[in-house]
Amino acid sequence: MINLPSQNQILELAISSYGYLGLFVFGALATTLIPLSPEIAALAVWKLGMPVVTTTMVLSLGNYAGNALNYWVGYSGGIFFIEKFYSSKKRRVLMAEKIFEKYGPPVLLLSWLPIIGDPMTFVPGILKYSFKKFTFYIMIGKIARYVALYYLFKWWL
Repeated sequence: MINLPSQNQILELAISSYGYLGLFVFGALATTLIPLSPEIAALAVWKLGMPVVTTTMVLSLGNYAGNALNYWVGYSGGIFFIEKFYSSKKRRVLMAEKIFEKYGPPVLLLSWLPIIGDPMTFVPGILKYSFKKFTFYIMIGKIARYVALYYLFKWWL
């Protein structure tokens, strides 16, 4: 049986070896279909005393990079990619597509939500939605999430 490293071990290795670049890559990977939590990463680095504004921007940009990758996978015929490599996630992408079609692009502000958030970022690519508008909604949502998270858990830090 293969023992995979925990999220905390991955985050610790990323930051100790590569600093902010490692945090950026962790943030990017956490917004693909790889099950990592950027919220836990943010709380961990803030608890360590890393600057809140800098880490918020690095994680937000990393999250955006991962979501942009999802968009381009979707744009490039991603539903076939998802069927081939992530067949268990296809149901989530189809559910996200229904939500996107029902509520429109502002739903991308909630792309950080568990379960449907990451699959939601494939949908605009699949639907050939404007990349500029996608970027706007994703960045606003990611930054707002970290600001809310910081103030929600400020007492813990």
